[in-house]
Amino acid sequence: MVAALPVAVPPPAPPDIALLRGILDAAPARVCVVGRDFRYRYVNREFAEFAGRPAAAIIGLTTRELVGEAVAARLDPFAFAALDGETVVRQGWIDYQRNGRRFIHWVFTPLRDAEGEVTDFIVFMRDLTEHREREEELARRNAYLQAILNGVADAVAVDRDGRLVMCNRGFVELLDLPEALAEPGTPTVELVRHRHARGMFYPNETPGEAPEAVAAQHWERIRDAGGVETEELCLNGRRLQVHRRHIPDAGFVATFTDITARAEAEAARRAQREALREAQQMGEIASLLAGVAHELNNPLSVVAAQATLLAEEAAGTPFAERAEKVSLAARRSGRIVASLLASASRRPPQREPLDLRQSIATAADLMEHRLQSAGVALAVQLPRRPPRLIGDPDQLVHLLANLLGNACAALAPRDPPRRIAISARREQGMLALRVADNGPGIPPELREKVFDAFFSTRPAGSGSGIGLALCRTIAQDHGGRIEAEETPGGGATLVLRLPFGRTDGSRGSGAARP
Repeated sequence: MVAALPVAVPPPAPPDIALLRGILDAAPARVCVVGRDFRYRYVNREFAEFAGRPAAAIIGLTTRELVGEAVAARLDPFAFAALDGETVVRQGWIDYQRNGRRFIHWVFTPLRDAEGEVTDFIVFMRDLTEHREREEELARRNAYLQAILNGVADAVAVDRDGRLVMCNRGFVELLDLPEALAEPGTPTVELVRHRHARGMFYPNETPGEAPEAVAAQHWERIRDAGGVETEELCLNGRRLQVHRRHIPDAGFVATFTDITARAEAEAARRAQREALREAQQMGEIASLLAGVAHELNNPLSVVAAQATLLAEEAAGTPFAERAEKVSLAARRSGRIVASLLASASRRPPQREPLDLRQSIATAADLMEHRLQSAGVALAVQLPRRPPRLIGDPDQLVHLLANLLGNACAALAPRDPPRRIAISARREQGMLALRVADNGPGIPPELREKVFDAFFSTRPAGSGSGIGLALCRTIAQDHGGRIEAEETPGGGATLVLRLPFGRTDGSRGSGAARP
């Protein structure tokens, strides 16, 4: 057996010092080697140029001799750590005697001999002054812009590439954002998710929709709108006008302007205009009724007197009951004229306990002939114990008779069966009295307008247009309201809502509850 001959391993080639120096001199960093005695053993060209001396003149100097006591004392802790075998990375501002204030990134690395002992340390320095100055200038500008935004009353947010760039205090308060979500860089998807978790939805959003899809749709809408989108929405009980604009190379800017006070002021102005319009209409009605009352009072007086005489003469005969009805109707007509004048002139109505069943029966009795002639069936459904009401009996009878008359007129053109239903029940602390028919109904766009004075849906010459306007006036004088509502299955339904009343037990001394 032949033993294998040992293979001779050539010794490692000595390092090419010239090549190494060339590489270090070409590096865009300052490099130096410092011994344990804190004397420079090597510096590259970048270091020598920064020091303003030839490299040969620096070799052998101590760090304090080159950079001064203040800079050396600042860097000594890093040097000692490197001599103890640690690699230290630091950066910060430092003031050089020759070069002024600079922002330096340092790396202190231990240099070991063949036995692994630390004999020197190497320092790599990168001068990041210009880069840092740009960062600090940008930070100052951002802080300045942030201060301006925080001083703006509107909520403002800027996002780019699906991430928040900045927002002001108004935006944080509007969405009740935690500080973490208000930081630059927050994905806009997280802002959408935060809103939805708190029940805040924009008009075009629906619960359960994925936040990613919502965020994408925002961009699509703005793009389709030509880069600008404006809408109004209600958020956290506030009415907001939202203006979103796409700025090329800068992202999206959204401003949220609180227009709650403006909207309330506009609503108040509309209410004032409506009140003025109603006052003008009531003035016209009052003038009309004054003339009507003047013309009717004398004939009514004659009718009432003759009816009384007729009732006396017909006593004990089959005509006595009819004569008494004529007399009662004549006197009631006089009171109705007087009460209508009081309503038109805004005088408070007479106050006394009302018998709802009796008022409906009286109104039906007044309209009995008209209902029978038109072939209309009347159904009344009331609670076993109707709530107590306070008001003017004659005005309530007039209101009910007017509603029955309007329903009867609406039913006239249609084929039988013709029906009117009166019902009552308690709703939200008030009495809701409904008069419904199976006629053609009231179009949605006219459900408010039918209560305007002199407006009528009937053919010319067949309606005065003041009946429902007077009904609304009577309802308001009693602390209530009247409105038309949608009727399932067709037809019209008018709802009279009156507050429950209280009385001290004496006639006329009651008062409607507010």
